[in-house]
Amino acid sequence: MKINCHCHIFSLDCVPLDFRKRFLLDLKNPVHSLVHGLVRKILPDNSLLDDWFELVEMPIFEIAHRLAEEMDEAGIEMATPLMMDMAFCKEFRGATKGFEAQMDETQSAVEAVNRKYNRTRMLPFVAADPNRQNVVELVIEALNSRGFKGVKIYPVMGFTPDDKRLYPIYEYCEGNQIPITAHCENGGIPGLGEYYHLADPKYWGPVLRDFPSLTLNLAHNDRTGSDWQPEIAGLIIKYPHVYTDISYDTEMLYTPGAYFKDIKRMLRTPKIQDRLLYGTDWYMGRCLWTEKSYLKWFTTYSKKIFWCQVEFTDQEIKRLTEDNPRSFLGLDSA
Repeated sequence: MKINCHCHIFSLDCVPLDFRKRFLLDLKNPVHSLVHGLVRKILPDNSLLDDWFELVEMPIFEIAHRLAEEMDEAGIEMATPLMMDMAFCKEFRGATKGFEAQMDETQSAVEAVNRKYNRTRMLPFVAADPNRQNVVELVIEALNSRGFKGVKIYPVMGFTPDDKRLYPIYEYCEGNQIPITAHCENGGIPGLGEYYHLADPKYWGPVLRDFPSLTLNLAHNDRTGSDWQPEIAGLIIKYPHVYTDISYDTEMLYTPGAYFKDIKRMLRTPKIQDRLLYGTDWYMGRCLWTEKSYLKWFTTYSKKIFWCQVEFTDQEIKRLTEDNPRSFLGLDSA
């Protein structure tokens, strides 16, 4: 059972209006809408970019069902859609969909997908930003009574993970074995600029000292423009439930040989090999690949990189896409 531990189904209206305006993504603006229409007219039908433009115009419900369809094509059985709370983004202001409205729509969309397949295909994670009033109560309610199975932390909105306002959430998650996925990449949208450093894994050191049994995924396994990867590895070795996922990193696109060689090394390194999670960051990179083609990079394409062939064994693929994700999500003990 292959599991995608990092994907998204939030709609464009969950993103701050100022960001949408800057990048011609305010589809309620007639000029932006016209630009989208003109661009799509010149794109080949069913091209990756055309598909991406179609996705960003969809509501959460439709995005979730599109993800499920792509999971079917890729042979992915389960995924963890990660909510995003961008209302307090320091870099970009402006209106976003209300947090509880996004929660309602995410819950409804996931329930509809799971009901359609008559089994669990999606395990949603609720977003936690310490700047939101009553964030502790909202998150715990989502976990207790709204079907959310984990928590998403996105520091580049303008906070650090060791913010004490998040500690009650960490305490609850540790006590109830609830997984947390945290953005841990020197990049991210719509953080931009001076806020990238807030995702530095060093900020998780104090948190893990206080909550050493916390189940935590330091997402993206970043090594692009940062020296964070050794710090992530150190936390994995030191704490029993710290993981990292391999969801989209620009190095995969620009230096694929080095990227896959590094993942191969990690899958052969004691302890770390059991904490590496498969993820795609769908649909953020959907203009570059589908769920099926992303997985193909690991099963097929990596061994065709003529200057640096990397071949993963069946056992390594199983560890990455099945065994480790099940452990992270607590499915082995369910």
